[in-house]
Amino acid sequence: MRSARALTAILPVLFLVAAGCIFEPREAESPDAGEEATWITPNLPKDVFVNLTTGLAADANSNYERSLSQDFTFVPLPEDVGALGAEVFEGWNKEIEMEFLTRLKGIFLGERTIQFGDENMVFDREDIDVPATGFAEFEGEYLMTLDPGDGSPVEHYAGRAIFYLEKQTQGWMLTKWEDIDVSGSYPTSGYLRGTLRGSN
Repeated sequence: MRSARALTAILPVLFLVAAGCIFEPREAESPDAGEEATWITPNLPKDVFVNLTTGLAADANSNYERSLSQDFTFVPLPEDVGALGAEVFEGWNKEIEMEFLTRLKGIFLGERTIQFGDENMVFDREDIDVPATGFAEFEGEYLMTLDPGDGSPVEHYAGRAIFYLEKQTQGWMLTKWEDIDVSGSYPTSGYLRGTLRGSN
């Protein structure tokens, strides 16, 4: 009787072992999966700036990439072109912008933030009547704060820019970022872009 009970208790365990493993192992996450930020459907032009901000801060690039039109271009200050050379800015399109962003995130592993306009995302010039035509323009300051994450000093890049947006099938998207002036003594985003591309 005792041996029969023991056999009854052992049989289910033997069955599970024979079938494989008692505990199902978890699949390891891909090391390049990256942290995803919440995506805001860009029903309004300023939603684009929110998604650009979260796309810069997150480990993954998707929010930033989805915010750029396929025909995105960046236009640097003439002073940055003179300092770094026209070749580092040549043909600056969406692909080059994403390569720049990936390189930036590989260098600045700490906190990365960007402020568009003032702290309330109010710009000096907002073409609020333009959205009816499918286009919008915002002109004002921006400030990027980038932490290397290794104890080195935090770096700041700032300037004044015109941001050109267009309403497309997926919602509002950024078609052009044009630096038009400096802000204080900070180097511009264009200087950072050119420096990183030139160091490849």
